[in-house]
Amino acid sequence: MYCIFLLFASVFLASSAYKVSPPANFTWPINSKKICFVGRFDLVLNVDYIQTSGEKVSVKVPLNNDTYESYRVSCSAPANVHELAVSMLNGFTEIILDFTVDSKNMTSLSRVYGYITFNDKQTYFKNYSAGLDGMHKFSSNESLFMNARGSSYRCNTKTVIQGFEKNQNVTVTSIDIENLRVEPFPDDTAEFNDYSVEKVCAADIAKNSNLIPIIVGTCLAVLVIIVLVAYLIGRRRSRNGYQSV
Repeated sequence: MYCIFLLFASVFLASSAYKVSPPANFTWPINSKKICFVGRFDLVLNVDYIQTSGEKVSVKVPLNNDTYESYRVSCSAPANVHELAVSMLNGFTEIILDFTVDSKNMTSLSRVYGYITFNDKQTYFKNYSAGLDGMHKFSSNESLFMNARGSSYRCNTKTVIQGFEKNQNVTVTSIDIENLRVEPFPDDTAEFNDYSVEKVCAADIAKNSNLIPIIVGTCLAVLVIIVLVAYLIGRRRSRNGYQSV
C-alpha cells in the first residue's frame, strides 16, 4: 500500500498545478474576468559585482515577499507583444519579459531585459565599490516556452536564462525560472476560468518518465525484502516446532 501511495502521489504532484500566492501569480488586468495575460513562476536573479575590497562576489536575489514590489503588463502596443514587468527591491530593480506571437500563431518568451540599481537602500549588494552607484541595464534575446496560441505552457524544471552582456564590475550572469505555468495570449473576449490545455516541457517529461521506474523498482525491492524476512521468520518457527517434538 505504501508503494502504491508513493506511485500515485508522484504522478499527482508531477501533473497537478501549483497553487502559489502573489507575487508568483501575474494576471492582467488585475481583478478582471477578461484578461490578456496570465502566468506564474518562481524567479531568481543572479548578479556578480565588485566589492570595495576589489573582490568579485555573486548574489542570488529571489523573487519573494521580501523583494517583490509590484508588477504590470502591457498588452496594447505592439499587438503581437505582451510585456510583463516585475519590480523588485523597493522599485530599484525591474525584470521585463517580452512574450510574442508570430505569424503562425506560435507564442514564446522572446526577450528578457531590465535594470538593477546600486544604492544605500539595498541589502543584497553589500559593500559594493563606490563607482557602482546607479542603474545597470541588462538584456538577452531568447526563444523559450514556445507554444501554440490558445494553449498554456508548463515547465516546473528550472530554466536558466543567460546571454546577458558581460560587464567587468556588474553582470547579470543568469535568471533562473522554475515552476512556470504561463498563457501569454489568452482569449481576452471571454471570461477566464482556468488555464487552457497545457504543453509540458521536455525536461518535465523526461524527469517524470525517470521517476516512475525508480519508484516501481523501489517498491519491488521492498516487497522482495518483506517476502524474504517472512520466509526466514516462518522457517525459524518451523525449526523451533521440530525441536519441541
